[in-house]
Amino acid sequence: MGCACNQRGRTQFEVAMDAGRGRVAFTSGSKPTATTVAQRYQGSAVRIKGSDELVHHTEKYEVAKDGGTGPVVFAHSLKAEAVAHAKTLDGAVVRERESGTVVHPTPKAPAADLAKTEQAPA
Repeated sequence: MGCACNQRGRTQFEVAMDAGRGRVAFTSGSKPTATTVAQRYQGSAVRIKGSDELVHHTEKYEVAKDGGTGPVVFAHSLKAEAVAHAKTLDGAVVRERESGTVVHPTPKAPAADLAKTEQAPA
């Protein structure tokens, strides 16, 4: 195995259990390698070492910071678990991984124009 002396500053990726919150099972300088290893551990995720940002997961729901524009920091197959985690972070949203649809907080319907509906016919 080669020396890692010249790899200072290179991004490292961790395979972390429990949707990225648990113990680290594997570390690599290669994102594809870390992703392949993560597929062997059910419920694991790949994150950037030293960060809470997930770069790969296979769960149905993901929690993203900053109203959905920030990094994904948690993922889970159960919506309730994802919502519970999102509630611990200011401005975080829960969205479906496949479609990107925000499921928490529930998008509000546009306000009805009450002025027009309250008018009595003349």
